[in-house]
Amino acid sequence: MDTGRVNQKRRTRAALVEAARALLDEGISPTVSQAAERAMVSRTTAYRYFPTQESLLLELAVNLDVDEIEALVQRPLADDESPVERTVEVMRALNRHVLDEEVKYRTSLRLYLDLWLAAVANGDEAPVVREGRRRRWLTTTLSNGLDDVPAKDRDRLIAALGLLAGAEAVTVLRDIAQLDDEEALDVAEWAARTLIDATVADGGGATRKHRT
Repeated sequence: MDTGRVNQKRRTRAALVEAARALLDEGISPTVSQAAERAMVSRTTAYRYFPTQESLLLELAVNLDVDEIEALVQRPLADDESPVERTVEVMRALNRHVLDEEVKYRTSLRLYLDLWLAAVANGDEAPVVREGRRRRWLTTTLSNGLDDVPAKDRDRLIAALGLLAGAEAVTVLRDIAQLDDEEALDVAEWAARTLIDATVADGGGATRKHRT
């Protein structure tokens, strides 16, 4: 996969979302064409990412309603708080949010799958249909933690933790595991802590604070 090409696609997609958000802030319900013009992206390209206004507005809704989680990710740690505890808190907050807005997130998941399939059908070997904010959040919260763990193992942990939060994780916990909301939250947190503990054990000396 061409990393440079993928990164460019991510930047293009992010520019369209940011342009649409700016238009929304101005009181305009943005169309794909308006977002493309504001972002200085061709309409043809813009429609590859967002084939309808509905898909663009849904993406805005998914992005706009996580401001509290973004703030939690960026908030300085308290003196008695570890980066690992903040990471677990962020994951639980995201899963709680998905459960509270389950229809919206299932709809967005369907959209992402449709976009991916359409891109592949059109010959795109590296479709970019997601922002990837979970990875960004996890990388940020763990950036000053697990210092004794090799970078390769931290990256693997971040990738694994991404499986335990968000619409896909909630769908599996609800539909496959048949758990209620609280059980789903608890299982995801337990799995996250288990992965972290295993990584710490392999890392040779890193410590973390357990919630009491």
